[in-house]
Amino acid sequence: MALAGYPSATSGETTENVKTTSDDDALSTDGGLSEEATVARKLVEIPREQGLENVSQLLSSDMLNRYQVKKPELNFLLQSERFFAQYLGMKYACALNSGGIAITLGLEGMMRVFYPYDKKDQIRVYSNAFTFHAVPSACVEAGFRETLKLVEATDELVIDLDHLEQCIKEDLSSGRFAEGKMILVLSYMRGRVPDMHRVMDLCSKYNMQLLEDSAHGYGCSFAGKMCGSFGVVSTISTQANKLVNTGEGGMIFTNNDDLQAFFIFSAGSYEELWRKHDELAPPEEVALRYKYTCSNKSVRMTNLQAALMWPQLKVMGDRIEQHNSMYYHLVTSTFSSLEKICGVGSGQRIQYIPQAHKLVGPVYDSLQIRILTKDGTKAPNELEGLNRFLKAMQDRKYSIAKFSDVANARNYLSWQYLKQDDISPASLPRTTRALANVCDLRLLCHDTEPVMEKMAADIADCFKLAF
Repeated sequence: MALAGYPSATSGETTENVKTTSDDDALSTDGGLSEEATVARKLVEIPREQGLENVSQLLSSDMLNRYQVKKPELNFLLQSERFFAQYLGMKYACALNSGGIAITLGLEGMMRVFYPYDKKDQIRVYSNAFTFHAVPSACVEAGFRETLKLVEATDELVIDLDHLEQCIKEDLSSGRFAEGKMILVLSYMRGRVPDMHRVMDLCSKYNMQLLEDSAHGYGCSFAGKMCGSFGVVSTISTQANKLVNTGEGGMIFTNNDDLQAFFIFSAGSYEELWRKHDELAPPEEVALRYKYTCSNKSVRMTNLQAALMWPQLKVMGDRIEQHNSMYYHLVTSTFSSLEKICGVGSGQRIQYIPQAHKLVGPVYDSLQIRILTKDGTKAPNELEGLNRFLKAMQDRKYSIAKFSDVANARNYLSWQYLKQDDISPASLPRTTRALANVCDLRLLCHDTEPVMEKMAADIADCFKLAF
């Protein structure tokens, strides 16, 4: 999806709803800009224009690499790192070329700092059975394929904390793993946040380290605390389709001096360049312990990407507000359209999957709906008309998909690089049931009420055709 105004040439999703201010039909009846054009102008076009101007300045002054920047006002990387660190309430930030490598570096850094005398086969890594495949891939790349344990998902699409504790107890009773030798890679897949009070209780109870994958979760909060500030390490992605879009990119955050030193040098700093991270560099005595002992992975984000990022950060809060407002409008509009088009009682057959806990502060930049049976209950298996519904929506240019599709990269069955016993439906029955009849669609930050009302009517029309 062409989120945040940077269209993806391969997404296959229509961008016809994006109006530019030069379009004749962007005018309202009174001659002013339409609501859609005004929102798109503020949240998409102006940040894009500012980003292009930033890029032009960097090209003309040859300051594309973060360490080449001679003018502080053109160091968009450092400015963006400062913004995100302050936004999340973390001491350090380090910008990288992807969210996936951020998770890998996070795990490698935790291994070095917290488990310097242990082998990787002594460290148990738990992570969501429902997430994007970049997460388990990152665990594999960090060397934890043999000890990665997938944890079931709940109906609300978050990690099943009962299953997590069950897995921990089984691991301890088996004698293979010990308390204090465990890492939880917690993914806020599609912005779904579990009970973080219990997550932190489990981490404390079993001396388990927490790494937060906030690729879909930045902007979200729990009990007023930002997601991405609970763990010893957290990561975000700025890849296409994210709240902030630089095409590719990510960041890693920590409050730990040693971890930040590891991240800076592993990302590609050398000689005295680490000092150019200014207050986001660790103390000198810490930096010198890592300067000559970290291999250079050359995974820094470029200043060009940050030039696109920086203007988007200025409207990130407005994008979140627009996303949430339009999502709630879509929920009510869908119910009304179903009742009108499909008959009274039909509104109960499409469930907008709720957050798992009332203390979650959400960011709804996508929708996940579950198609229910005629009596409004979960179906034990895939409903007969599901594929017809998806095809009808896709014919109307919506990039909607089902999580149960084995080709979907968010379905554990597609993670064939893991051990086969770990990704069988018999191993993850709750996740298999939770994903059945669940459909997924990304939303745009410049969606408006008319766009949401049309989408709701299309959902109802396609539902009537299919069911």
